[in-house]
Amino acid sequence: MRENNFLSSHLGKLNTNKLFDIMDSTNFLKTCRLDPIQPSVTERYFTPKLITQYDQCVLKHSNRLCIITLAPSHPILSQNLLVKSVHFDTSGNQNRLCNKVSGKFKKGGQKLKEDSVLCTVKCSDESEHILYSCISGKLVEINERLIENPSLLTEKPWSDGYVGIVLPPFISSRRNFAENTESKKKCNE
Repeated sequence: MRENNFLSSHLGKLNTNKLFDIMDSTNFLKTCRLDPIQPSVTERYFTPKLITQYDQCVLKHSNRLCIITLAPSHPILSQNLLVKSVHFDTSGNQNRLCNKVSGKFKKGGQKLKEDSVLCTVKCSDESEHILYSCISGKLVEINERLIENPSLLTEKPWSDGYVGIVLPPFISSRRNFAENTESKKKCNE
């Protein structure tokens, strides 16, 4: 199993050896397909990384934007729980809905750490599940449609039912790009 350089640099103090199950990380995205033969938009343009510590998935685009979603192993999906509500009021003074970003470099976005809470999901069996950022960076967008239609979280978890979009720091991404090209050179030799 190869280590994921992009996310491991953003996960800081978490044990990255136990976080990723890369072997079958793309198979679950086939459920997003409209046509069984053609890959979905999510499959074509995003690289999925499962974060088993939180049972969540980070979909990384080539432009560095990361979409935070549920992993197939998350109890909400694996136990077919009915989602009643999604609350973006985190503990303390943070309300993720008050996030305002502007400009090319997304100024004004709330800063997130790997273990920052994005939202709390309440299910019909009275259980509550906390969804985390999973990577450090700036919060670009929260999926406000989950407030009015929380069932999107289970019906379309890897497309319309995403939790949020995070932009990781550029410096770390440049460092990871250099590490990835070095590892590709070693593989080609």
